[in-house]
Amino acid sequence: MLEMFPFNKLAGLCSGLFNYFQLLFAEFFVLVLLQGPIPKHIGFIMDGNRRFARMKKCEIKDGHIAGFNGLKTVLEWCLKLKIETVTVYAFSIDNFNRPRPEVEALMELAKLRITELAENSHYVKQHNIRIQLIGKLDLLPEDVKIAMEKVNEKTKNNTGPLLNICFPYLSSQEISNATLKVSQLCQNRNLELDSVTVQDIENNLYTNKSPQLELLIRTSGESRLSNFLLWQAAKGCIFSSVCVYWPQISFYTLFNSIMHFQIYKLFNSV
Repeated sequence: MLEMFPFNKLAGLCSGLFNYFQLLFAEFFVLVLLQGPIPKHIGFIMDGNRRFARMKKCEIKDGHIAGFNGLKTVLEWCLKLKIETVTVYAFSIDNFNRPRPEVEALMELAKLRITELAENSHYVKQHNIRIQLIGKLDLLPEDVKIAMEKVNEKTKNNTGPLLNICFPYLSSQEISNATLKVSQLCQNRNLELDSVTVQDIENNLYTNKSPQLELLIRTSGESRLSNFLLWQAAKGCIFSSVCVYWPQISFYTLFNSIMHFQIYKLFNSV
């Protein structure tokens, strides 16, 4: 009796070889990018989790889970590229207007995954990453707020790369908050009203410990900033819109955006 040809094993072998060579090429392209200027601070508008879920015909929650996996993929490659600061738009204050079950599921998922990232990720420990939750944390459910504050506290003394997670966040609220703080400094006579400068506002933004934002990437092919890092993006930041949903993001998405950044720097450095 003739034995059946093991097509399944062959397919598995081919898939493994493909993944191996794909990783090998990606590592090579990392070396290529490192020969040029690398942005010190990259922002990501993580757009498309829900549309990805609809495309895959699965629940919205599954789209958000895939989105968190996409975040880990991006962080791994940003570490290899020696990027100092990554800021991600995880949840807009406006998103509280979404259906309550979706918001509650996302809050629970964020509490679980962000805590897990801070406590159990070998990347965070190995690279001494500081995780900073920024935004109007008072709007979060109490248990989620406490969990996020614990993450901030746990990694606050880390001296490696900085990961800013904007949750919940609006740039207009951030600017309003910074202006209020400067006003309070003037009222307390710690700052003269006539001497207030742009730098005083910047010193009171949530991102005051971050380098200047140089590259802002948005997935899903959208070209809107959606009230994200408006102040920070005003100083020569390069915007890159990529036509993949956030859970589909890969090294090659990042490669194309950084290559675009490097070409721009090359032709505008003279």
